[in-house]
Formats: sequence, structure tokens, C-alpha cells
Amino acid sequence: MTPLPLPSDPPLLFQGLLVEPEEARSILRPQKDERYGFGFALSPYRGCSHGCRYCYVREYPNALHRAEEWGNWVTPKLNAPELLWSQRHRLHGERVFMASATDPYQPLERQYRLSRRCLEVLLLCPTTEVIVHTRSPLVLQDLDLLRAFGDRLTVGLSIPTDDDTVRQTVEPHAPAIPSRWAAVERLAAAGIGVTVAVTPLMAVHDAQAFARRARASGASGAWVGGLRLLKQDPFYKVLADHGWLKVLDPTYAEGIRQAFREAFPTRRRVRERPVKPPPLPPPPIRQPGLFDRVG
Repeated sequence: MTPLPLPSDPPLLFQGLLVEPEEARSILRPQKDERYGFGFALSPYRGCSHGCRYCYVREYPNALHRAEEWGNWVTPKLNAPELLWSQRHRLHGERVFMASATDPYQPLERQYRLSRRCLEVLLLCPTTEVIVHTRSPLVLQDLDLLRAFGDRLTVGLSIPTDDDTVRQTVEPHAPAIPSRWAAVERLAAAGIGVTVAVTPLMAVHDAQAFARRARASGASGAWVGGLRLLKQDPFYKVLADHGWLKVLDPTYAEGIRQAFREAFPTRRRVRERPVKPPPLPPPPIRQPGLFDRVG
């Protein structure tokens, strides 16, 4: 096995990927999300080797990597678990989203195990809820650890399309769609709460079949998110060249959402039993007076 580089070492080319570890200064980023309301985002890596062509994080390249194309470099935060441990007092009663700006289970996690070590810290924070968001079946390597969280952890599997040929164009280095379905099924079978994240929404072949597939996988829910394009984004041309500009149409997105609403109907509220009124108090007992006739 190739030894892992340290921050003092020159950048390492790992299977064509530029790997330049660092000692991070911070690890928790305060965030607010309408769906989750989570308190902090946690990213054990900067950069992502999945290199999704639509990723909004392309807008924020590190100065050291401006010459590198998005998807060709990753910076592991070697001290992420230690930083998280030192900041655990901030997590009481909070939610943590891992990760917002990178995939915590990109291939390099096999070597560095930073996501796992951060989860081990979070497991020791009993009032903290955790949301793990990934598009990789590599999450299954931590199945036992994820299960140990019980109902305070959920995993969101990103499956933005039901057509793997679409995935090959927009997420060329990410895992295939069938492998993600298999991951959803295994997570659900292990008793781990898992949702299907259709985000960012890409071209879908059959919305109803897609939604039924999500329900049959054992997922407890699903949500559909829109695509965020950068200013003068070259990804617009990718959509245009393939005839996929419809994904930018709110009407199209709403149609996909409706298919998922039908597959995941809102649970009916259990009708509460009528509350019985409290019994009437017994009539007051009057003690006979001194001059009352008794009998």
C-alpha cells in the first residue's frame, strides 16, 4: 500500500488524483437548511474526486488548486477527528450534516478513514443528530458504526437520475446508479434510516417507476432538489447538447416531486381516542345540624 502523505510531504498523485493533506484550522461550519435545520456542516476533505460536472463547489476552489480541474484534487484534513473532539461541546442538541462540500465516502476514504473517525467522535455525543450524505456505496464499510447511532443518524443516498447513461455524463467518476440502489437496500435492511436524495435533479426516464423503485428499496423517504448553476456555467451547454434543459423547468421538477409524493404518501395521523370527561365530583356530604331531625 502506498504510504499516506503528510502535510510536510510534496503532493502525491494517487491514481491520477492530486492529494495534498493539510492540518485544518476549523472543522465545523454553522449552517441552516430549510429541510433539515441542521446546525453544522462537517467536511473531512476539501475537494472531491467524483468531479460531478454540475457541483456548485467548483465556485470555491482553493487558491493552491486553481490550476487543477475540479475533481482532480483532494485535500484530506488530517486533524479533522481531533478538531471535532475539541469542539464537541458545541454539538449538544445540534444536527451535523456530513458533508456539504465534498463526499465523505469518496474513494480516498478507504485510505484515510477520516469520515469514520469523525463519526466515532459523533457517536460519543449522545444528544447530537447526524445526517450523512453521499453518493457512494463505500458508506457500507461503516455499517456497524452507523447502526450504533440508532435513530439519531440517517443516511441520504444521492440518486439524481434513474438512467445510468445520464449519470455517466454528469457524474463520470461517481459510482453507478445500480450500486447506489444496492447500498440503499443494505442500509435499510440493517435498520438504518435512509432517504433517497434526487438532487440535483437530472433527466429522468420514468418518474413513476423511479419513485416506486425508491419506495421498494426500503428507503423511509425521498426528496427532490433543484440544480444550482453558476454564473455563465459551462454545464448549461452540457444540458443543451443532450436535450436536458427541462431539468431547469420548475414544472418538470414539480412533476417528479409529485411522483415521489404518490410513492411516499404522508402518513395518516392516528386518530386520537376521545378523552373521557372527568367523573363528576360526589355531592357534598352535609353534616346534620344540632337541631335537625334525623330519620
